[in-house]
Amino acid sequence: MPLDVKSAWDACGEAFDRFTSADDSFSDNIERPAVEKVIGDIAGSRVLELGCGSGPFSCRFAQAGAHVTAFDLSQAMISIAKQRAAERGVNVDFRVADIRKPLPFGDAEFDVIFTATALHYVEDLPSFMREVARVMKKRGRLVASVLHPLSTANFPLADAEANADGWTGRYFGKPLRCIETPWVGFGEVPEEGRRINCHHHTITEYSDALASAGLRLTRLLEAEPPPEFAAKNAARYEEAMTRPLYLIFSASKE
Repeated sequence: MPLDVKSAWDACGEAFDRFTSADDSFSDNIERPAVEKVIGDIAGSRVLELGCGSGPFSCRFAQAGAHVTAFDLSQAMISIAKQRAAERGVNVDFRVADIRKPLPFGDAEFDVIFTATALHYVEDLPSFMREVARVMKKRGRLVASVLHPLSTANFPLADAEANADGWTGRYFGKPLRCIETPWVGFGEVPEEGRRINCHHHTITEYSDALASAGLRLTRLLEAEPPPEFAAKNAARYEEAMTRPLYLIFSASKE
């Protein structure tokens, strides 16, 4: 079954942005603090964000003093990202491009490569990591936030007949999954934006892809929900405490 990620994102961009920027969103309350802890001081760095979505991280990096280039395959998402940057008064070079294809940059251009919850749309992780290593400066860093494999393992299989019981919990084998987008309730989402295909990757697969590109894993963090999140939404806090949602890792180019 071919991935049709672009049409889905073009259809549901505004709903996704509202979903991820809600006061009790997992993105803002769990993922962002963990990313900021791992990425550290990036003032003056050339940062490339791959799969930037509606641009929340790109804008934060620019506010922190980084020189940011960011792209996404969805024009709808890039339009929202540009509006966010304008409202915050920051300069980000937003472009439309597909992270599953060769990156449109020369060798050794960036100090930091960043990606957030986008790698489950990439089937060929080794090729992706080789491109990351190519555009990264010597002693540069990759910082990636991915949906935790224990979370994506539960995504329904793309094969509807094999998926009669819905959410699978299958960790090994059959990596192609198909989910209903969780932001359906956050705006008017047409049919093409209601379901999306993605890939489940194991921790070993992430590690092997890094090694195949000559990147050395330097940090691994399972993002835990902070206690203050419980005051915003106790039910979502308990859900996040039951199964890890995000895996944050960094890797360096020697």
